[in-house]
Amino acid sequence: MPSITTTTLSFLWFLFLVPTFSFAPTPTRAIVTKTKPLLAHRNVIVLSHNVSETVADGRFDVNTLLTGRVDVLARCVNAALWVSHGIRRDTTIFLMLFPQNLTVEIRGEDVKGLNPDERTMALYLQRTLLVGSSADRKRSHANSTVTEKKDSDRPLIVNPHKPGSRSKSEKKALRTERKAREAMLRRIRKSTNETTFPQGFALHRDDSLIERMASLEKEGALLSSILMFEESGDTLWDVMEGEDFQQRRDEGGTTTLILGDQIGYAPCDNEYLAGQATVTRVSLGPLSLLTSQCIAITHHYLDRQGDR
Repeated sequence: MPSITTTTLSFLWFLFLVPTFSFAPTPTRAIVTKTKPLLAHRNVIVLSHNVSETVADGRFDVNTLLTGRVDVLARCVNAALWVSHGIRRDTTIFLMLFPQNLTVEIRGEDVKGLNPDERTMALYLQRTLLVGSSADRKRSHANSTVTEKKDSDRPLIVNPHKPGSRSKSEKKALRTERKAREAMLRRIRKSTNETTFPQGFALHRDDSLIERMASLEKEGALLSSILMFEESGDTLWDVMEGEDFQQRRDEGGTTTLILGDQIGYAPCDNEYLAGQATVTRVSLGPLSLLTSQCIAITHHYLDRQGDR
């Protein structure tokens, strides 16, 4: 049997004693943080006017959201629902699309599988609009095509040896357009076979601002604070520090935000809301902000009050 040298014994003693030293590594415990439940439910109503028939039918390309300004709708939903690594379960957002009188309702407490990017949100909105369409409209979507450029649009002479031919850049642009169109049609055909909305999404037809407000009141929002955003309104923080707002907050009332899109309010919106005694016109300052920014800032103010 080989003998154990002094060096080996010293090394074994070192391994035995190291765990008792103060600098020895210790196992770490996972830190679990719990999100504080928010005090009251929140409704966000975005009034979007001049929505094209293509957007209302869900026939838009999610890779070019600027067309039809679907990007504005997606940003508003993300600002209303998302926090870091989570969803605001106490918030519901209504996208009211005029003149088609459609309303997309998204409940934070029910949504699943979302990502905080505009393209994913646009896909969910597209599926909601397609599933909510009638059978005839679905068939028209499945058979829809995008008109190609006419031969008369071709340059008369690009290559003198091949009259009427297209340039390389034009051919590349047409290929890119065709691939995007085919991908969009594949998504539409797939969505036309869907019979259910994405979880947490719903579509209301023949909806109006008057009917939407009446529906919210039936759900128990009579004690709610209704805030209409415009540049000439009262300062939001001063309104939220007022006695009436504080009382409704303490009673657990619902806070409802009403905002316009990049176009603003229609005259009928102003006329109706001006006649409502429960509506308070508020402002975040003289500088016009994006609708999504107004939503995020108001969430921050409400969170501050909820932490008191």
